[in-house]
Amino acid sequence: MTEVVGWSIGILALISLWVFATFSLPLFWALAGGALVLAIFCLSAVHRVGDAVISAALGDTAFYELALEQQAFGYARDGEGNLPSLSKVVPMRDPRRARRR
Repeated sequence: MTEVVGWSIGILALISLWVFATFSLPLFWALAGGALVLAIFCLSAVHRVGDAVISAALGDTAFYELALEQQAFGYARDGEGNLPSLSKVVPMRDPRRARRR
């Protein structure tokens, strides 16, 4: 819960700094800087929220046992049969012999 409050205060601080920058800097630089800082903030917020969701889900022992039982922590197995397969390997000729012909 404290993480959510911290991120909320952080986004409010970023918005207030952007408003201040809009009045003190040229409009182009204020918009460019605001967009860059907002993109970085959103990327890190999504990453942190994902970490919080995963840690909360893995904190539940029933979910953890279900994930182990279903092999969710292992590699994913695809049942795709449309992948190309080689029928045979053809050896390449020596480049010196190819020039002689």
